[in-house]
Amino acid sequence: MSAILDLRAAEVYANNRSVADTRRALDSAFDRLTDGRPEHGDPDWSYWINEAQAHGQAGYSFVKLEDWPRAREHPRTALRLQGNEYTREGSLRNALLATTYVRQGHPDLDKALALGDRAVATLTGQVTSARCIKHVRNLVGALAPYRRTPAVRRFCQDAKVSSPPK
Repeated sequence: MSAILDLRAAEVYANNRSVADTRRALDSAFDRLTDGRPEHGDPDWSYWINEAQAHGQAGYSFVKLEDWPRAREHPRTALRLQGNEYTREGSLRNALLATTYVRQGHPDLDKALALGDRAVATLTGQVTSARCIKHVRNLVGALAPYRRTPAVRRFCQDAKVSSPPK
């Protein structure tokens, strides 16, 4: 439970643009998850917290800080660790990772669109999640300056079809 609280604190610090506090909270969360101690007395409801979840949350915090290399590193690790077991989380992480490729100094639209396509494919018929849809919409917004590119136009149309209207 302490790791969960550290991850939530990191998000708050990132929202306030406090880089040092965000990093300190994330370091604490990862230390708690990997300290090797057996889980003793953790509430049953905290079953979901694991290293993949922590990396996903860390990526989200670094997106808020606009630290694109770290924002990419953590969702990539989360996707690798999660395997195929969490389709909703995979969709969310792919959309988040795609956004990092658009927002970086020199956008990599090919990578962003490939990841975005994975997120949209998961949302089409497999997953219904307002949170995932929000991240896909954020990606569509980030792609707005590139709408003249046919591949971007196609993605934005596909993303619109896969998510219900606001």
